Amino acid sequence: MKKYFRFIYILCLATLVGCKTGDDLYIDPTVPVEANLPTLLTALQVNTFVNVEGELARQSSIFVQHSVGLSNQYTDVQDYFITEGDYANSWIGLYTGTMQNAKILIDQAGDENPYYAGIGKIVLAINIAMTTDLWGDVPYSEAFRHDEGILTPKLDAQEEIYASIDALLEDAIADFQHSEDGNLYLPGDDDLIHGGNVGLWTKTAYTLRARYLNRLSNKADYDTDILDYLSKGISANTENAEAVHDEDQPNQWDAFQSQRAGYIGANKVFVDRLNSTNDPRISYFLEKNEDDLYVGGDITQSQISANISTVGSFFASTRSYPIVTFYEAKFIEAEVLERQGTDASDALNDAIEASVEYVTDGEEDGSSIATYVNPSKTDILTEKWVAMYNQSIESYNDYRRTGIPALTPRAESLGAKLDVIPKRLPFPKETTLYNPNAKFIKLDVPVWWAE
Repeated sequence: MKKYFRFIYILCLATLVGCKTGDDLYIDPTVPVEANLPTLLTALQVNTFVNVEGELARQSSIFVQHSVGLSNQYTDVQDYFITEGDYANSWIGLYTGTMQNAKILIDQAGDENPYYAGIGKIVLAINIAMTTDLWGDVPYSEAFRHDEGILTPKLDAQEEIYASIDALLEDAIADFQHSEDGNLYLPGDDDLIHGGNVGLWTKTAYTLRARYLNRLSNKADYDTDILDYLSKGISANTENAEAVHDEDQPNQWDAFQSQRAGYIGANKVFVDRLNSTNDPRISYFLEKNEDDLYVGGDITQSQISANISTVGSFFASTRSYPIVTFYEAKFIEAEVLERQGTDASDALNDAIEASVEYVTDGEEDGSSIATYVNPSKTDILTEKWVAMYNQSIESYNDYRRTGIPALTPRAESLGAKLDVIPKRLPFPKETTLYNPNAKFIKLDVPVWWAE
């Protein structure tokens, strides 16, 4: 069975954007459930790794100035020239390749396999959150009902989707309260993230509830709930939820750099920040350029130099990629405390130290830069932006929600097609063509939670 899981993983990573149609990972619901649940779970997690770590993360990295686009399609991304023709693979990967199968897993697990059902609900929550964060109002309540004849699903309001996300996570936590004897089948090695450990899944779910409620900080005060969830969530780097990698299942940033060298590189804004603070993560986040220097590409120049730093050992082929982490939880805690008018120094310094220890594999402790006293919101969100290097979908969400860090868009005089960093992605052409509910929305229009 493990060889089959590995085959699925390699198949998905082969194009660096996931299986194009999702059919490779679509599991026939007529196959006996004891075969389906493990295969479905692994497939869901593999596709989720592709979704959080692949093309959408690379584009988000350019938007938040972790990276620069240097050649081929990434020069268009750098100039904010993103179109309806750019996102079919990502959209299909999210819906057909991942969320549709999550729904099948949840349904097939039923009441008799609550651990599988709970993990499926968390995976579904992660993916629908990613989808609505990037596109705004999207299909959800009718999205997986084509067997009922619903071929043009309505777009659910983002506010409603966020309520559904929290409900999924709450239900998952309840599923994990069952004893092992309350399950016909138990997840194990087929669970690539936590190896069937529902205690860790419970902590992941609570941390995600905090993440998504914090996303709504412009809309309502959920601070008490956020801190409560964080107290029950991930409490150490050893509990992080990660996309696992080895030589046969490579880190996608390393794979992309190996196969598409010269397409993207580090951004001057990001590299200058690391250099200015003598950040101990710099030699792990980045490789030096041809002149043995840490240098980023300057988007204020008409021609961005290609002699710049690229991703470092933190993104090596065998390094796991962070999805939900202790240091993210501590940054969220620091933001909430500052918002409440409380000193967030300890939480912020703990977040920085946790990030440094994680990125450097314990070689550095972060004490040289974790020195904040009464940090501001800008301090907290800027340090989070540094720590979340190339976990850029989350950084892109934070930037659109808070405007931090202060980033200067690439100028229209240099070729940019917008005078702002895009505030959303356009629906794929196939979606707007065949679903009359999906209309083109201008890219300078914020999603609901960023309004």
